[in-house]
Amino acid sequence: MLRIEDPLPGLRLIGFNRAPKRNAIGVELTLAIERVLLETRFRDDIKALVIHGIGGHFCAGMDMKDFFDSSTRSPELLKTARAATEHWRCHLLRKMPQTIFSAVEGYCLGGALPILECSDVVVGHAKAQFGMPEINFGFVPGGQIVKSVGLMTNKRALSYLALTGRLIDATRALHWGLLSEVVDHDPLRRAMELAQQEINF
Repeated sequence: MLRIEDPLPGLRLIGFNRAPKRNAIGVELTLAIERVLLETRFRDDIKALVIHGIGGHFCAGMDMKDFFDSSTRSPELLKTARAATEHWRCHLLRKMPQTIFSAVEGYCLGGALPILECSDVVVGHAKAQFGMPEINFGFVPGGQIVKSVGLMTNKRALSYLALTGRLIDATRALHWGLLSEVVDHDPLRRAMELAQQEINF
């Protein structure tokens, strides 16, 4: 579910590895994210984190079927997973001592957007797509998602994303404050370059 790599001194890659689900965050993945962040925050030898997706997408948001709609999980496990999501998304990411970079390609939707808000630098591929599509499925975006997008962009952009459910491209995402930089090549490679500069500074 997570691919953890330490390719260079001081650098850790955290890769969402659930390609068949476009890296949607399910129960196992959210628990794994919490575990990795808890372990990583105490590592003085790790100076920068790069969060990315594997298989062509960053993250398609929360896996609603795994968490809510038709979940076959036990109530106890779902309670633990929901608490873990709240923990890493609202608290852990915000307090990580490392500099956080995110490399976005493909979909970056809904529950993935707080990751961008907690990142210091976000590099997006020119063909990446961003949005809060929850309204298309009869839901409203979660409070933490709305809060994070509101902190990154302005009121009208937030309203557009939340009320229409439409996706926006990387150019608009850059203009609206969701991205730091747009590239037409591998965003992970660019994010790693920037992270290495930070480590060597």
